[in-house]
Amino acid sequence: MFMIDLGTQSYYSLLGISPSVSVGEIRDARDKMIKNLREKQRGVRDSEEKQKIEARQKEINAAGEALVRHGKREEYDRANAHLKFFTVRVAAVPLFVEKADRIYVLHRAIKNFLTVREVDLPPLSDIDREDFSADETPNELLDNLIK
Repeated sequence: MFMIDLGTQSYYSLLGISPSVSVGEIRDARDKMIKNLREKQRGVRDSEEKQKIEARQKEINAAGEALVRHGKREEYDRANAHLKFFTVRVAAVPLFVEKADRIYVLHRAIKNFLTVREVDLPPLSDIDREDFSADETPNELLDNLIK
């Protein structure tokens, strides 16, 4: 599975599940994560690290509880419909490990989408540019090469 991090984490991505899973699968995912965190917490001596793990457990429990309850899940889905655009999907191999790869693929998809609709999108960087005719910014290093 792979996920795209938008900076805002949904309950689904927190639990590593798809929005279409059953209540039983939500409970299983939550329980598995809590079990792993408790095992990790046993080996930790640092109190600050233990507090981080406890906070993570609370976060996971809160997400699980909200998604297990039918009314709360519907309310959450309505309020966070925008987060369902980027969901957990099964992949044959781990893709988009590097953040730069995710950004590149998203930019390419958006660019293709807008190109079909004849909307001009500026290049992501100078590497993607093809036309430099309007670039008359003085550059001392390059200007000295011409002389």
